[in-house]
Amino acid sequence: MRPHLQSLAIGLCAMVASCKGCDEPAKSADAGVEASAAPPASASSVEQDAGTPAIDAAAARAPEPEIDAGPSACKLTYGPAEQPFRGPAAMRVVGSELRLVANDAGKPRIYTVAIDAKTPPAPASFVGMRWPPCELAGKFVYCQGPGGPITRTTLGTNDTKTVVSKSRPGSRIAASALGSGDHSVVAFLDTRQTTEGQMLQAFAALDGDQPVRLSEDGAGATTMRMMPRGEGAVFVYLDTRTAMVPVHARAIGLKDADLVLGNDAVAFVGGAPERGVDLAVGGVGSKLFILLPMPRETIEFGMAAIPVPDPPKDDVQAVWSLYPNGLDPAPIAASSDGWVARVRPKETMPGARRVLELGRLDESGGFRSLGVLEEGKSITDVAIITDAQRGVWILYGDANATWLERRVCP
Repeated sequence: MRPHLQSLAIGLCAMVASCKGCDEPAKSADAGVEASAAPPASASSVEQDAGTPAIDAAAARAPEPEIDAGPSACKLTYGPAEQPFRGPAAMRVVGSELRLVANDAGKPRIYTVAIDAKTPPAPASFVGMRWPPCELAGKFVYCQGPGGPITRTTLGTNDTKTVVSKSRPGSRIAASALGSGDHSVVAFLDTRQTTEGQMLQAFAALDGDQPVRLSEDGAGATTMRMMPRGEGAVFVYLDTRTAMVPVHARAIGLKDADLVLGNDAVAFVGGAPERGVDLAVGGVGSKLFILLPMPRETIEFGMAAIPVPDPPKDDVQAVWSLYPNGLDPAPIAASSDGWVARVRPKETMPGARRVLELGRLDESGGFRSLGVLEEGKSITDVAIITDAQRGVWILYGDANATWLERRVCP
């Protein structure tokens, strides 16, 4: 997001400007653009219609943003270690090792680190990996290849098959195991011709079957996430429009080997989107939250923690954790047990340095900072996971370098 003074000017201009097509869904750009190591940007606009749904004024007020949380009190036990690959990766803990699963041109490439490892020497060479990252779904891993095909591999084997013939190149995918773990579902974005022109929409394929549409009639989809819940999963997607960001959530289940979709709930409607608006989904106990960094009001920016009831409901109240200033894009990652790693400005001043902050959610969606892990790096990708020895692994970087570290927090 632009500095807060510029945001104020934009907000004042929006009060006197008319908005043409504020309720139009975001339409796709050139579907032939290839993916790079950095995520694609979403469309943004400085126009806003006075009638556009705004962020709920009754939403929980956040405390004043921390100007500087200070260095983390969490003990560093590994790293920061530069990795032999460049780009994002999915992470999984298997026994006594951490597995990093990177997207090597549509196939998973696995790197392993022992949980009790010490920081290794710097790699002698590096391999570039594709964006978006692969997605783990139980014993399966899904990766998007050049041109958009999605492959499914049984993790740790060479059993690879193409399960979706074409997705939008460079767009995110999302996946989850279903039932006992022998089934898995992958969600993806693709361009379809509609009465309003070409539009990105969300689809899902169960075990490589014919895809079904996930996004609702009249709704587009611009980015998404999926997280297991019970024997099913929750699918979350943004429908980024010119002057607002509807946040959708729907349950996905399995019945007699068939995919079952719950109602598509509009859980939250945010204001005008930033260029790189993205989200994460995290859990705390039995609770599930969508974490969305975005403008709260004209001169405020922060992380909205949006609860996802079971089943998902419309128009729920968000809990806000404000940033000192806006950031565009604002990378964020969350774990299934309450940990959050997020990039935010260090201070309120325009052009403030970026910091990587570690924190935890509580069951109400409140965020407690555990301090700053890194400062000054241009981070575009973040991932986080915990191990059985109370360690928190954070993977972060951009197209030029990827770093891994482990922390143990008091």
